[in-house]
Amino acid sequence: MTKQSPSNHGEGDPEAAERFNTAERKFVGSARGKKKIRDGTNVRPDEEPDLAEAEHLGQARAKSDEPTSGHSPKR
Repeated sequence: MTKQSPSNHGEGDPEAAERFNTAERKFVGSARGKKKIRDGTNVRPDEEPDLAEAEHLGQARAKSDEPTSGHSPKR
């Protein structure tokens, strides 16, 4: 007799999501994680123009709640 396959969870596996979330919280709370977070804000001078351009493009594409944008957000 064959094993029954696990139930279909649709878009994701809740057990895998919980394992990931637990590992992520553990890493963020660790000394190594805290160092990575602290060092993540350091930007080399040669990277600044690319980051500024990416931020500009992201803001241009972002949905806005401002009435002057002509975009009515779905609620």
